[in-house]
Amino acid sequence: MNKMHHSFVLVLFFLFIISNLAYPQLTHKAPYLIYNGNETEMQVLWQINSTDTCQIEWGTDNLYTLGKATTHEYGSDHQHSYTITNLLPATKYYYRVSINQEIHTGTFHSAPGANATAVNFFAYGDTRSNPNIHDQVAAAMVAVYKNSADFQSLIISSADLTSDGNTESNWDNQFFSPSYQNIQEMLANLPYQSCMGNHEGSGVLFKKYFPYPFVSGRYWSFDYGPAHFVVIDQYTSYSPGSGQLTWIENDLASTTRLWKFIYLHEPGWSADGGHGNNSNVQNYIQPLCVKYGVPIVFGGHNHYYARAVVNNIQHITTGGGGAPLYTPNLSYPNIVTATKANHFCILEINDQVLHLTAVKPNGEVIDTFTIKNPLVGVDSEKDQLVVKEYILQDAFPNPFNPVTTINYSVPEVSFVSLKVFDILGNEVVTLVNENKPKGNYKVEFSAGSLPSGIYFYRMQSGSFAETRKMVLLK
Repeated sequence: MNKMHHSFVLVLFFLFIISNLAYPQLTHKAPYLIYNGNETEMQVLWQINSTDTCQIEWGTDNLYTLGKATTHEYGSDHQHSYTITNLLPATKYYYRVSINQEIHTGTFHSAPGANATAVNFFAYGDTRSNPNIHDQVAAAMVAVYKNSADFQSLIISSADLTSDGNTESNWDNQFFSPSYQNIQEMLANLPYQSCMGNHEGSGVLFKKYFPYPFVSGRYWSFDYGPAHFVVIDQYTSYSPGSGQLTWIENDLASTTRLWKFIYLHEPGWSADGGHGNNSNVQNYIQPLCVKYGVPIVFGGHNHYYARAVVNNIQHITTGGGGAPLYTPNLSYPNIVTATKANHFCILEINDQVLHLTAVKPNGEVIDTFTIKNPLVGVDSEKDQLVVKEYILQDAFPNPFNPVTTINYSVPEVSFVSLKVFDILGNEVVTLVNENKPKGNYKVEFSAGSLPSGIYFYRMQSGSFAETRKMVLLK
């Protein structure tokens, strides 16, 4: 009996090994998200290794009760896609993709409504060549949105996703590899909005895996809450008289969104070290930014962070997503700051004010600035604080060193908890943990020996909970 039992256990063990070896072979590229510009939709895409049907389910929790659909492959490479529709604005959704016995899950927040006045998003680029470093950058972005749900929005990428965008193995090994779990988690939970880069080559595989609703070539635009994004294809003509430049101007002139952004791959003003300034951006795109009130142009191409300011327009080079780093030249024209570092950018819009923070994967801040929308003045009435509810205000000053003040309001006798966390979600200090009468309050936070970086402070009182960000800049 002992020998029979032992043999039976061995058989079960080998069956387990065999089944687990086969298990990951069903999926070639795990589910990832793109946003097609329709505020009530989100597109989920994936790729499997053989012809088969799949099932996708979704809902507002992990019971996935809102919908279910069977998908069939399209194209000639076992790709699957499903667009979830009828989404409510600014709502968290859960989805589950079943490929036979293999299950993949993810979440996303639907786009804010057209009347929204606040939104956050991420920006970065040049992820090619070193997926292990890209994985670290992705892990930091995931940590930000996990720490504060307001940051689970979308990513804009300044391109160069892989070393050779014409080669399938580069997409498999550098961008979609299951070995880099943080990249895959990021792609499954944040819609990925990339422009076209020179390393995308002919763009055939770029369009295969990122089938945005292009106007022509690889250019298009989309709205997201109060923001309008123009995605430029620098490998389709945008010289005067071209279809793309005419479209860009008409698009900027016609949008009704308060904040307008352009992103592309090769920046007009950067800090050299690898590639010089792009004169077409300077000559053709910059005048449109001035004319139509575009406050920021995002680019990559040079593998570092740099910020140049020309006619009050911020030109951001965010090329630190994983490609081999270059050394910026700080003496280049119009450069305000530049840092040789892997990084990503966090953008926060609150009505007429925008705040950008460029941060390394370890949370160290390398640049931060605040601008007001160039198209409108400041409405002083909106700066008035009328206390009728629980309110947690922005820390002031922010950025700070080493002390900042946090104001909050309590409309009734309540137990209040106010804590500070680092970018990884670790608690740093408890500022308030007691009953408070109705009223307005302020509390100081002294950073002491804490390192520079992004910190979050969270207030909870009864059913009220809110998290805000502050930046320590030593």
